[in-house]
Amino acid sequence: MRSAQRNISATVITALIGIAAVLIATPLIIDHVGRSAYGVWTVSMAIVIYIGIVEAGMAPAVQRYVAVARGANDHAGAARVFWSTLAFYLTIGVAAALVIELLAPQIAGLFRFPPALEEQAISLLRIVGLAVPLGLAMAALANLLQGQGRFSSIAVTAALGSVAYLAAIVLLVDGGATLAQLGWAVIAQQLVLLLSRAVLAAGSLRQRPGFVSGEDAVAMAGLSARLQLTVASLIVNGQSDRVVAGLVARPAVVGEVGIAAQVAESGRLVAAAPLVPIFNRFSSLQAPDDRAVLARVFAAIDQLWIIATLGATLIGAAVAPSLIRGWLGTGFALAGSFAAILVVAYGSNLLFGVRVSYLRARGSAGLEARLAVVLMALNFAFTVPLAIAFGASGVIVGTLCAYLIGGGWFASRFRGYAPEAARVPAAATAAALVWAVLFALIGGALAALAASAIRPGWALLPVALITASSWGAYLSCAIRVAPTPRGVRAWRDRLADQLSGRDESTTQSP
Repeated sequence: MRSAQRNISATVITALIGIAAVLIATPLIIDHVGRSAYGVWTVSMAIVIYIGIVEAGMAPAVQRYVAVARGANDHAGAARVFWSTLAFYLTIGVAAALVIELLAPQIAGLFRFPPALEEQAISLLRIVGLAVPLGLAMAALANLLQGQGRFSSIAVTAALGSVAYLAAIVLLVDGGATLAQLGWAVIAQQLVLLLSRAVLAAGSLRQRPGFVSGEDAVAMAGLSARLQLTVASLIVNGQSDRVVAGLVARPAVVGEVGIAAQVAESGRLVAAAPLVPIFNRFSSLQAPDDRAVLARVFAAIDQLWIIATLGATLIGAAVAPSLIRGWLGTGFALAGSFAAILVVAYGSNLLFGVRVSYLRARGSAGLEARLAVVLMALNFAFTVPLAIAFGASGVIVGTLCAYLIGGGWFASRFRGYAPEAARVPAAATAAALVWAVLFALIGGALAALAASAIRPGWALLPVALITASSWGAYLSCAIRVAPTPRGVRAWRDRLADQLSGRDESTTQSP
């Protein structure tokens, strides 16, 4: 249990480190190059991130096979998995870097960049394209460390990489670097991550290089393919907003789309961190004798998760405009509105995170894979025509429509895949919705006052505290827990009993 708690904490800390780097670097970049140039930066980063899809589906499979080899004390086997993965990643990464180098003018020409910025975009693409093979090699090392359960080490290296990125941004800005030259900060970050993780994985790297057997390669590829759709959906849907907006809107507006997406994606990244240990808990209860315990555990977590996510989504949407104002100052009202909409979109998807984990643990990933395809299809079906009609605003609204409809589609079909799963009482959800609206209004108003009264940058702290306090007060009311140390301990103990299978209730609020 303590190991799981440490891993959860390390995963959340890793996410927060990346968010902190973005919070600090973004205003520095905007102040140095301007909003239009920042829009070019946003589109360039999105194009490079798309290439990361090749790694997204393989990562969990690699981690699993490394973990299996580690459990069997087969260090040579774990090393073979790593070297095979590294060879594949580098092949893809080098090829992608060459394509970006050769086609950078054609890629930049697809967007509505002014002539001066188009030249900068071409140079920027060529620089950050070099980060692709570095990033994939770093990812291979990260997969190895995660398979070995070294999440705390990954958090430390993430901090080193973020420090290197921020230091490079500061030095480049002070030196009067151009937009394109700022891309070297990305290279610096990837190099530090690569070297620090290579040091941590030195024991495995000393193993004699080798490759997995053809049979194991086929098995790894099969597992990767099943997981690829879900992860690809998150990346494609998240980055397509920037790319489609770049095709129909001015660079300055694209920059505001990028800011909004960063805020919404940061919230989703932190909120989704607990789903990994939840999945592990469900996976440990697959024996026939554990089915009654699994039913109780699922009922407790699913209801709590939906209630907690519902409040977090509405409160997050209410404070998002104030958070951006407290971060970057006035003049980003469009980004604030976009962020509020995207928080609702991503939150509606997270509502069913526990149900996705439940199906994965049962070995039934069919509905999840179909959801990924549905979300990608809906996202393009809505965003493209709405973007043509309404510009960047249409892109954001289209994303919201896609996620809301996709979430309803998943909810309507979940019962057919898991008829034994307990239903969340409608009364509990309705009551939670009322409380969520109330605390969203209160939190949004207080956050707006703080953002307007305190200078940008410094206002981030009170806005964050207001957000956390609003969500805590909401959760206390929604699940009827006294906001006192004794009340919280009593609720925590009861929840622990439910998760361990000692509590006989199945449908009551935890």
